[in-house]
Amino acid sequence: MRVLQGTGVSPGVNTGKPINIERTLDFSIAATISLDEGIKELTAKYKSIIEKYNSSSREIEAEVLEAYILILNDPELINSLSELNEANLEKIYDVFLEQSEVFKQMDDEYFQQRSEDIEAIGKELIFTLQDISVEFDADVPQVIFANELTPNETSSMNLNLVKGFVVKEGGPTSHAVIVAKNYGIPCILGISIADFDIDNVEEVIINGSTGELTINPDESSLKIVEEYKATITKQLENYTEENLNKLDVELRANIGSTDEIKSFNDSLIKSIGLFRSEFLYIEESTEPELDSLINSNNLLNDKFEETIVYRTLDIGGDKQVDYLNLPQEENPFLGVRGVRLTLENRKLFETQISSILNSNISGKVKIMFPMVATLEDFQEAKEVVVSVADKLGAEIPTLGIMVETPSVAISPEIYIDEVDFFSIGTNDLLQYSFAADRGITSLNKYHDALNPSFLKLLHNIINTANQNDIEVSVCGDMASDTEGAYMLYLLGLRIFSLAPSQAPAIVSSLLKAKEALKNINIDEILSQKNSQSVRKFII
Repeated sequence: MRVLQGTGVSPGVNTGKPINIERTLDFSIAATISLDEGIKELTAKYKSIIEKYNSSSREIEAEVLEAYILILNDPELINSLSELNEANLEKIYDVFLEQSEVFKQMDDEYFQQRSEDIEAIGKELIFTLQDISVEFDADVPQVIFANELTPNETSSMNLNLVKGFVVKEGGPTSHAVIVAKNYGIPCILGISIADFDIDNVEEVIINGSTGELTINPDESSLKIVEEYKATITKQLENYTEENLNKLDVELRANIGSTDEIKSFNDSLIKSIGLFRSEFLYIEESTEPELDSLINSNNLLNDKFEETIVYRTLDIGGDKQVDYLNLPQEENPFLGVRGVRLTLENRKLFETQISSILNSNISGKVKIMFPMVATLEDFQEAKEVVVSVADKLGAEIPTLGIMVETPSVAISPEIYIDEVDFFSIGTNDLLQYSFAADRGITSLNKYHDALNPSFLKLLHNIINTANQNDIEVSVCGDMASDTEGAYMLYLLGLRIFSLAPSQAPAIVSSLLKAKEALKNINIDEILSQKNSQSVRKFII
């Protein structure tokens, strides 16, 4: 038995026979059709796959292929290929590599990952010219291995038999990851088929949560997988409206991309607790127009019946947008970010507020300001919303703050007469409280949300809100963590905004917390000296 470590990007644990589908480019194989015919044939193939995807509720993958068609038929690319013909396969591929390299050099991660798409299209074009097709004849549960996965390859698979993807190249928005997340298939990035002798491996365990790949697992490892599956089954059984009512909790979704909006499918979650609006800006090369923002907001109304907590633009820190020309800061996490940035860029802020109030979510939206550190921050931001609403003749929406700075967490009572709700951003609040950048793994010991000092902060916020009839929720990662959610429930929280995929696990954890409440004294938990002692209270 051997364990390899990659990066888990789609959660879950499965076993299967490893299947290597990697197709290596061989430029010595002659083309069988002309370059023009190849482009037309590959375009037609993509269109055929799009039709197949749209008829089987795989719209997100279909949209990826729509973009592939645009890239393949881009006038600039066609112009670069015009002097070549099918006899120059390597030079044809080089054109795609050159275009890909341009994207790789961009600072924005989204565009860097698009370079992978351009290379994949170039590769598919060469295979099309050579009449090399994808064939899958395996009829057993399988874990697919490849350097990269293309839409043409995944469209040819029986995804009911696919138990996992192990892909050497790719990022969190690559095609393989999109497919994996849509189908609940575990996926690991960063492990190569060259790392082991796949021909001598009968079975692997893929853990898309931890990124671990176990080669030829022993009996004890396989037993752990079965126990994991039994746990998942039990969690799904517990995930019912009856149990949500018994717990007196509301679950809301954290949404941070168009893909997440379109793929959302959970009848028990009817609201958004955190709409990360910055993705509408990060994914663009220029500042989005008002109409574009309105259209994006309208998508939310089709999927969510109830509350939409809309966080205004949270740019800065670890999230940069090139076209805004933000100044370089020595410590951007403590610089001009969140509401500080939007208050300095009034036109940008007003356009976003206009897009919200002009869209069809205006009747159920709650606007939340990030990175509020003083009451004046909230009051200034509120003035902007009131001004825009007056100009539009619109009602002033419910307004609240993301509690993520210690100054607010220590004294939430200052805000109770001003704000309509609190939403606790545990990720940033934790890093600011312990002065430890959450992006530095060597500081992980300071990133423990169950530290009693941090729990006291959370208890202060939750208790103040509950006593003053102010809505309070948690939208940080703590709400999506079974231990974290357990403790939040004990502290009095009843609104959890989380990653939808984690909802069944969280409900099972909250059922245990409800049972524990009968015999637990909160003061005793808060008086502990470290997180290890706190964990002893979790059953």
